[in-house]
Amino acid sequence: MTTNPHVLPAADLIDAVMRRAAADPAVDAAAVLDDAGLLTRPDPFATPGRRRPGPSPAAVASLVECRKAKAAADLAEPEVAEMPGEPAVTAAYGEVRFVVRPRSLDDWRRWTQALGVHDAQGRAIGGALVARFTYRGVRARLVGEGVPALLGKALNDSPRRPR
Repeated sequence: MTTNPHVLPAADLIDAVMRRAAADPAVDAAAVLDDAGLLTRPDPFATPGRRRPGPSPAAVASLVECRKAKAAADLAEPEVAEMPGEPAVTAAYGEVRFVVRPRSLDDWRRWTQALGVHDAQGRAIGGALVARFTYRGVRARLVGEGVPALLGKALNDSPRRPR
């Protein structure tokens, strides 16, 4: 037999529900058990002599950064909705991410100017250019899909200097 003290009271409640005429006795039994607080799992830290550990300072700081990033992304979405390149704005890991598909280098310049990505380092990763910067006090990155190809085309199309 189990040592769980809730087994006998639960059995009594189930027996009482099964004795009355009900449309769905299983659901009624579950509802009665829930009302009696017998469906909740016991907290392992609630036993006498054990304390629930508090969140670490790093976890609290991370949560604050994630909330700031989410708030910044929510504010940015309507601001950039009319920008070129099908913008997608998300927040993850305490960072705001702008993913765009510019059709020209002028579109890319509009993005960098609108977001204040003037002196940020850009890095080509696969078929995208990624620029890291700060947006509304939060870490951010602007991902320009296809920008390396646009830059390559512009370099190839530029007139060559005589030697």
